[in-house]
Amino acid sequence: MPKIISLEKKKRLYKVVFDNDQTIYVTEDTIVRFFLSKGAIFDPPEIDKIIAFSDFSRGKNLGLYYISFKQRTKKEVVTYLLDHDIPNFQIAKIIDELTASRFIDDDAYAASFIRGKVLGKSSGPYQIRQKLTEKGIDKALVLDKLDELFDFDTQVEVATHLAEKLVMTKYSRLPLKALKMKISTHLTTKGFSYDISKIALVNLELEADQENEAELLQKELEKVLRKYSRTYDGYDLKQRVSNALARKGFDFDVINRELREIDF
Repeated sequence: MPKIISLEKKKRLYKVVFDNDQTIYVTEDTIVRFFLSKGAIFDPPEIDKIIAFSDFSRGKNLGLYYISFKQRTKKEVVTYLLDHDIPNFQIAKIIDELTASRFIDDDAYAASFIRGKVLGKSSGPYQIRQKLTEKGIDKALVLDKLDELFDFDTQVEVATHLAEKLVMTKYSRLPLKALKMKISTHLTTKGFSYDISKIALVNLELEADQENEAELLQKELEKVLRKYSRTYDGYDLKQRVSNALARKGFDFDVINRELREIDF
């Protein structure tokens, strides 16, 4: 039967060499469990058990190492172990053990993730749901946690907060109509429903600054006139200028009033 002729520590693993030229790498847990030492004798089936346990032990240690930096989902740990060449059947056992000992807890992960987003006032429910689903959290679990931790009133509060931040940076740079569209699009991108976005807009009680809008219109009018007058003239030029300004969020009545002052 094969006998150990060399046992040497190599970083996180131990190199074990048998007198039949077989070499294996095992964890410290494996050394302790199987009483591995120089001169010890094992038959081939026992060596297979040693290798299998070492794979499990190494995978578990890798999983614990990965989790030690921050909370991880089941899917994230599985992916990490696969990337480190842990056999699939061992991964299943490792995940079961880490889950049983609560080192992996997708329920707690989802709750913590949602609380963080709500406290940070940075995301809406649809964006949160997408991110958690990508991390492998069960959809039903995500929806349950969102219902529990991110109710309607809280969504309105967070959406209004995000809308207010955008107004602070864009109010003087956009006409009211364009600003509202910008806010609505921004909130949708952040993961809020149309209804929540609409309520947030109402909460802002935005009003147009007529003097500022007149200045904005004049600046945009000069820009589009320079652009289109190189190619068009007359009625065609007027229509293209009018449409371009409308796309910028200016009202057609205001646009037409300004354009009447220009000789096309």
